[in-house]
Amino acid sequence: MDVNCAIQLLIMRLKKISFSDVITVILVLFIIAVIFSIRARTWVIMGLMSLGFYNPKIPVIKPGEKLMPAPAMVVQSADGKTIYLQQQKGKVVFINFWATWCPPCLAEMPTVNEFYQKVKKDSNIVFLTVDVDNRLNNSSAFMKNQGYQMPVYGGNLDALPSTFYSGTIPTTLVIDKRGLVVFNHAGKASYDGDEFARFIKGLAKQ
Repeated sequence: MDVNCAIQLLIMRLKKISFSDVITVILVLFIIAVIFSIRARTWVIMGLMSLGFYNPKIPVIKPGEKLMPAPAMVVQSADGKTIYLQQQKGKVVFINFWATWCPPCLAEMPTVNEFYQKVKKDSNIVFLTVDVDNRLNNSSAFMKNQGYQMPVYGGNLDALPSTFYSGTIPTTLVIDKRGLVVFNHAGKASYDGDEFARFIKGLAKQ
């Protein structure tokens, strides 16, 4: 078969491919990429967040409502700074459990960073991004490479009660000035909204 015949045969076969076939192939490739590629899964989740999905439900705390006290937890930064959770009474503590290999964590991280920018100057708010793998060199390098300024901590999380942290990542918690858990969200969420910032700042003013 000469070159011209081969080209004509290829053209004839391509003509038999319908538009729906092309769409199907593209969709299959997209699904495969989402399943096996961390970057692709992160990109999809970030796209949904930009459309307004995954906004956290702001709790309404009723007077006298029984809330869970925060357990003892100790975290450390790569430079040796140690924070004892039980010593933070009188301040509002924002905690985000995450890992560098977790697509939902990476997808929500830009919104967590934007929230951090809103509250980082408030001395009544303690901000903890906790690497569940305790690989602080890697997680600190990730923050730097992404241009995030959030401090990273790690520690032994095995002793934490499942009602506080079940092992699902990302998980985000807020502890009020009394040392009580007022917000506990397991799974991805977008934290850059004004409503969430008002919720935290309101707690800090109490």
